[in-house]
Amino acid sequence: MRTARYNRRMKVWIILLSLLAAAAVWHAGSRGPSYGKGLRQRVRLASRSLLAGVAVYFCLMSIALVYLMLTTG
Repeated sequence: MRTARYNRRMKVWIILLSLLAAAAVWHAGSRGPSYGKGLRQRVRLASRSLLAGVAVYFCLMSIALVYLMLTTG
């Protein structure tokens, strides 16, 4: 019962951290003077931030998988 609660918490934190990474990339990309240039720049920024969020999600999930494989007997 305890491990199920721990796994759910871990999944929630992984999702929240990946959303935070995507938001950080969006914020860093929108701070420059080229942000208001046009739709193409905004689409490029949205795709970069989405890609960063997905990359962080899969990295954290692989770390969690390795951790669970090592600690579960």
